[in-house]
Amino acid sequence: MFAKSTLDDIESHYSFDLRNHEPWHDFENALGDFDPDSFLDFHNEVDVTSDHFKPKDIYGLEDEITQQADLHVSGIQEAFGDWVNQIEVNHALPKMSFLLNSQFITFNYTSTIQSVYNIEKSRVLHIHGSVDSYDELVFGHGKEIVKQPEFDENGESTGSIFSEAEGNAMYPLVALQKPVQDVLNRHEDYFCQLSDINEIIIIGHSLNSIDWPYFTKIAGIAVGAEWKVVYYAEEEENEYFESLVECGVPEENIVTLEYSDLV
Repeated sequence: MFAKSTLDDIESHYSFDLRNHEPWHDFENALGDFDPDSFLDFHNEVDVTSDHFKPKDIYGLEDEITQQADLHVSGIQEAFGDWVNQIEVNHALPKMSFLLNSQFITFNYTSTIQSVYNIEKSRVLHIHGSVDSYDELVFGHGKEIVKQPEFDENGESTGSIFSEAEGNAMYPLVALQKPVQDVLNRHEDYFCQLSDINEIIIIGHSLNSIDWPYFTKIAGIAVGAEWKVVYYAEEEENEYFESLVECGVPEENIVTLEYSDLV
């Protein structure tokens, strides 16, 4: 499991219990379960009811939360980078073949496509970065972040003495949100040239909702293309089919294949 020691250390700041299930196998979605209130409570030693309380203590708390939030985010980013860098692909063997004029969008951070299948780099888009190119690796959750309004329905302020600290505690949730739209904007030219694509094959992607915008973008450009999605377990077949429909792919254009059929 990815960086188990790091994940175990930070589990208390997420709204799940590792004793009951193992959400980290779905790492990106799990990041969206970060609990800012728990994070603030863990680091908050300010007691406003104490006779020794001073207003400056609040400023100190705000700085402490900012520092701890930065450490929390950088710790996850570093652990993720270390994990990707230790993945060994040199001994992997090719299990399938591809047409010579194929283009590849890979969500894999390693050089598997190039190293194992001898695909030219010019035909591969590492949409979330590549360790071999020393890119910044893009990952994160897709949860919508809802901020508390400044005023309630009666026009009263919702703020408190801890409002600034509470806002600082939100940083990990914001920093670890996958910037899908930014990635799409960055590669706009690439996506626009896919209009002539007539066959799209999805291999090894779980089609999680975080990445749906990429598939929606392609569906809107490669209109009429046939989509072949490969599943490993039988229960995935309908799930993948429905995901592509959600992304705007016509049902009649979707073909599901078992991995063994593709190989």
